[in-house]
Amino acid sequence: MSFWLALPIAANVALAATTPAKELSFDEAIGLSVETPDVRGAERAVSTKHALGARISGLTENPQIYVQPGYRVLPTPNQGVEIQASVTQSWNLAGLASARKTAVRVEEEELSAGARALALTQRLEAARAWIDLWAAERVLEVATREAALAGEFTRLVEKAAQASAATKADAADARAYHAEARLGVIGAEGEVFERGLGLSRVIAAGAQPLGARGDLPAPGLPSGAGLRDVLKRAATLPTVQQKALAARVERAREAEEKAARGTSLSLGVYVQRDSPGGFVGYGAVGLTLPLFNQGERERSVTAARAAQLEGETKREEANASADVAMGIHEVEHTQDIVDTLAGAILPALTEGLAARVRLFEAGEGTMLEVITARRNVAAAQSRLERARAANAWARVKLWLWLSAMDDGKKQEKAR
Repeated sequence: MSFWLALPIAANVALAATTPAKELSFDEAIGLSVETPDVRGAERAVSTKHALGARISGLTENPQIYVQPGYRVLPTPNQGVEIQASVTQSWNLAGLASARKTAVRVEEEELSAGARALALTQRLEAARAWIDLWAAERVLEVATREAALAGEFTRLVEKAAQASAATKADAADARAYHAEARLGVIGAEGEVFERGLGLSRVIAAGAQPLGARGDLPAPGLPSGAGLRDVLKRAATLPTVQQKALAARVERAREAEEKAARGTSLSLGVYVQRDSPGGFVGYGAVGLTLPLFNQGERERSVTAARAAQLEGETKREEANASADVAMGIHEVEHTQDIVDTLAGAILPALTEGLAARVRLFEAGEGTMLEVITARRNVAAAQSRLERARAANAWARVKLWLWLSAMDDGKKQEKAR
């Protein structure tokens, strides 16, 4: 009863399924993830901030022009038009111009770090979504193949039962096995749809589920001391830099508020026409001293926020180090799982299935034993595909972090 020899043919035919309207490779998904409106908007915010910040004047006050026209009524002989006019310009002597430019520069750096953090988040989400979709599609292939095998197996068992070569119980077990396999296909199809729509959502591609094209990514990673050195660079991740820069922004704004309430000098010219023919000119000098108001009200808000953000920066650094350490562990851990499944569990289960089939064909085994062995092989195949995907995700996540760290290090040197 060598009916298992014919099953792979039926399985290959059953693998033909409806493909999504569009399939993306891993590189395409990563590239499109930073073309989304929110990432582009963050980049435009940086350029807009830079363009306007570059136009800030070194003078912190605009000139004031004051004109007061009038008419002299008395004494009557001196009746005529009179006018008073003045021009005044103020200069801040407390370094407000420099404080403003410093605040603007740090604000721009924070926006830039935020844009990099958002781009990294989008890349990570796109990578995870694509890998999850790839795993779901591979599990669907396994489930579809298993359903095809189960269907052919059921038909052969029912034919044998009609010839009294198998029992009705065997036929019932085979039908239940086939139904369970079809249920597995339905569940896998639902997951593929969900994962495909999730990838479409990440890259803002609309409501059409996408498909994954190509094999899993396998980025190169440092090893040994190089991998351990990654932990020391966790503080250069954009999320940490953004938090640190946010604290610097508040400190810069506090300094700007203090300088705005500092000593200022005003110089001006005052002229007056005195009817019938008089003309008077004055010089004007003014000095504003910060005796009572030094911006304590405004500075209290920024100083408190800066202190809070400095504490949050330390927490972000600790979280980043822990995340990177966990990422390194995941790479090693998931690789061990893949090696165990591919090198030990799946070969053993496949060998056991072949032995069960031979025993069943010789009349020394039961239908239930064959079905159980078949289910175990299918489950191990699905588990291996998910393990491969988990290992790829761990490697890609660490690889993207390393790329962001390199960029962050360059940004630090530029400052």
